[in-house]
Amino acid sequence: MPGIIVWANENIAGLTLLCLGLTISMMVIGLIVLVKSQKITRMYQTLMRGQEGENLEALLLENMELSKALLQRIEAMERSISQLEAISKETVRHVGVVRFNAFENVGSDQSFAVAMLNDQRNGVVISSLYGRELSQVYAKPIQNAKSTYLLSNEEEEAIVKALSGLENK
Repeated sequence: MPGIIVWANENIAGLTLLCLGLTISMMVIGLIVLVKSQKITRMYQTLMRGQEGENLEALLLENMELSKALLQRIEAMERSISQLEAISKETVRHVGVVRFNAFENVGSDQSFAVAMLNDQRNGVVISSLYGRELSQVYAKPIQNAKSTYLLSNEEEEAIVKALSGLENK
């Protein structure tokens, strides 16, 4: 033990410098901890702004429940959208109309052919032939832009007009 005291007395200047260095290091570390602590405090205050007296855990749980409910609604909407897309492919979306004179003695293009098709080129063509004494209406089914019934030139033209809207997509 007396050897340590003698050594300490001989190296007092070095030990003093060592203690001074350790003290300065501890002060720097203390300042860093203080700055980080203040930053965390500011973040906490920002997080809790407007939530006086409310429990942060309760708020987080409430937000989680809201998120789950929103995800369920989004999934339900996605299913609905898929169903609506499937239905819309079957609905009439493409229409072609041709007006014409069916008979020589009738003017003003009173006769017409209307083609109504879906995206699969299926649907119906409806024709009306107007005359002074008689009007007739015909409906012919269309499958893949064709009919098992004989089509007039005007009915075929109405189908072509309806398909022109389909092919532009």
